[in-house]
Parts: sequence; C-alpha cells; structure tokens
Amino acid sequence: MSLGRLAGRYASMLGNWRRMLFGKSYWHTSPGLGRHFVAGALEGYFRDYSGKVQWQGPVDVAGMPLVRVGGGRQVVFPTTVFQKALGHWDAWIESGRADAAQQKAFLAAVRWAVSAQDERGGWPCWSVLGLRRPSDYSAMTQGQGISVLVRAGGVTADAVFLESARRALGPMLAPVAEAGCARWEPAGLVLEETPCDPPNTILNGWIYALFGLYDLLLAVPVEEARQALESTVEALAACLPRFDAGYWSYYDTAGNLASPYYHEAHIGQLRALEMVFPGHAVFHEMRAVFERQAASRLNRLRAVCRKIIQKLRRPPEVVVC
Repeated sequence: MSLGRLAGRYASMLGNWRRMLFGKSYWHTSPGLGRHFVAGALEGYFRDYSGKVQWQGPVDVAGMPLVRVGGGRQVVFPTTVFQKALGHWDAWIESGRADAAQQKAFLAAVRWAVSAQDERGGWPCWSVLGLRRPSDYSAMTQGQGISVLVRAGGVTADAVFLESARRALGPMLAPVAEAGCARWEPAGLVLEETPCDPPNTILNGWIYALFGLYDLLLAVPVEEARQALESTVEALAACLPRFDAGYWSYYDTAGNLASPYYHEAHIGQLRALEMVFPGHAVFHEMRAVFERQAASRLNRLRAVCRKIIQKLRRPPEVVVC
C-alpha cells in the first residue's frame, strides 16, 4: 500500500474519532434499547436509531443518503439506508403515527430497498465500498433490510414488501462458500456481518441479523427462518462467553476489543435478547458482566488505550463518513 493511501486511512479514522469525541458523529448515535421496542410485536426497532433521522449530508435523486468512502467517492450504502429508515419508523411511532413526514421518509427507503435488491434477494455491500470479500453480502444488512420491509408490509398491506423480505433470506442463509453469510459451527448457525476467510465473527452484526429473522417470523410463518432463528440463538448463547475479554467485551472473534460505543451497544442488544429469549440465562448473565465492566473507570481506560493501539496498528480498510 502506498504511503498516500495509508495516510488517507489514518486521516479518515482520526476525523471520525474527533466527531465522535465531540458528539457530532452520525455513525455513533445512542446505542441503547429502542424506546418503542415491544417483545413479540412489530412495534419499535430493538435498537435506538432515533438519531439517524438527522442526515445532513448529500443525497441521491431518490433522497437516499450518499456516504463518502475511500478516494472521496459518494455511494448509497444499504446499511445506512436501512438504519435511517428504522429511525424514521420509530420517530413515526413516537408521534403517535401522526407525523406524515416521518412515514414518507420511511416508505421512500422501503421503495429503495425493493428496487435495489438483486436477483438473489440481497443488497451488495462490500463491492460498493471497493472491498473484495468471499461474499458481497452482509448478514447484518440483510437482517436490517428484512426488519424494514416487514414493518412496511404491516402498515401498507402491500405483499411486495413481505415477498422482498422473504427473498432477503437467500443470501443471509446461504453458506459463505456459496457467496452467502452463513457458517455452521457445532453449536449451530453463525451469521456473519463480514464474511471472510479465515472467519471473524462480529458480535453486534450477528445480533442485528438474528433480529431480522425474528422480525420476519412476527410477520409471516416462514419455516426456513424459524429453523435458522432457533439454530442461531443456540449458537449465540453457546459462543457469547468468547466475547468476554475479562474486563471488557470483544468486538469480534479475532480479538479486537470493542470501543466504548460498541461495548454499550452490546449491553443494549443483550437487554433486548433477554426480553425476547428469557429461557437463555446467558444473555442476562453476560449483560450484567458487561455492565459491571463498563462501570469501572479503570476498565474503561484500559479498554480505550488498547483499542487506540489496535486501531493505529491496523487502520480500517475503508472509513465510511
């Protein structure tokens, strides 16, 4: 890699850190439990994305956010669209389902999701960013796309949206070796946010994907989704202790520590899992562990220092901003 490209990666990363530090990062809004989340119902999303509705950047002709990636290119990134849509959905619920502007913005993203879905039922991610992966799909993106579409199907009674949600299962549940996002361990199904070889499972992305399956089953009885959800919940419950570093949570199975932001996100996600799957005590137990870790200033300082060192040693390939 040229020195210029490496310098650009560091500059983008440090710019994101500065915006996050001063509370001006669009990518680091509240990581907590969604305010209108109700277990067993397609109400608010389980994660709070209310801060995502305030997009200040450029948009394309359909009004979708354009993010900047390496080299200054501007692209529509599916995950950004879906998270913004879920923010509009929750803002609409917050208004008592009376704010027409929030509903309109949500449905605009839904129509984009249907039009952008490829022949396999997926939304390509990594090639959009200029990256090469064994699969161009992300289980997290597929899951959040499903969560958007099933909510649209419920309020519009448009069968196209639910059919699009069903089709999104294809890339999510196809094996990574077949350009999908699924990997099987003895414990069950693992859903990969970033399919790669060797595997590196990202905790928060796995949970977002899992909730896509959960939301789909709240809308329509799809046997493939039911079996996948049961398997991946069992696998997550079995694998979750691997994400405990002893004083903080790991971001992934490669040993990268979670930033304070993602540590808080893990806590919020586990709280939602407790509500939905109360039979798995490990979700409650690990949430309590992560909360005790977060309460320690020494642990937080240790985690921040280690995370900075990790990032400086291995800056991200692409910074989305």
